Amino acid sequence: MEIAKDGAFYRKNLPHYRTPGSMYHCRFSLNPLNPFFAFTDDWMLEIIEDSILSEHRKQCLIHAYVIMANHAHAVIQPLPRVIAPSAWCDYREFYSLEGICGRIKGRSSFRINKHLGRRGMLWRPESFDRTIRNEKDLENTIDYIHHNPVRWKLVQSPEQYRWSSMQTIYSGKKKYDGWFDLK
Repeated sequence: MEIAKDGAFYRKNLPHYRTPGSMYHCRFSLNPLNPFFAFTDDWMLEIIEDSILSEHRKQCLIHAYVIMANHAHAVIQPLPRVIAPSAWCDYREFYSLEGICGRIKGRSSFRINKHLGRRGMLWRPESFDRTIRNEKDLENTIDYIHHNPVRWKLVQSPEQYRWSSMQTIYSGKKKYDGWFDLK
């Protein structure tokens, strides 16, 4: 890994770049070697949604997500481990995006496998991620995520799709008031 104080670049199968305070568009895909090729039942999608939402405000902020039959998208912003101005200057002072994604995938795999009475990796080990560059990019990325079910012809409009942040974070429901406030 090439490391600099203000950011890092490394490569497994995909290139990854980290900077302090950044948001990332992450895509988790099903493991193609898994004999179980799609999330078809609502209980599976509910487990994945719970795994994504349960990370919010612990080590990251979740800005948007959608869960599809063979993949999921999320906009994730890792938080600093320490509340100090200097933490915002060094990406190593932030919770690891790989750790956050690993917990989401691990928790959902464990719970789905337990329910099915089986074992094995449901997700590909490595997730795709890209840095959100600015406010317009964030808006476009969230719009892209919310319109994924429309592009797949599952619904006519993003608001109709149950397994998306349109139905939770952006629904206007009282329980999501202050979602982005750091308490």
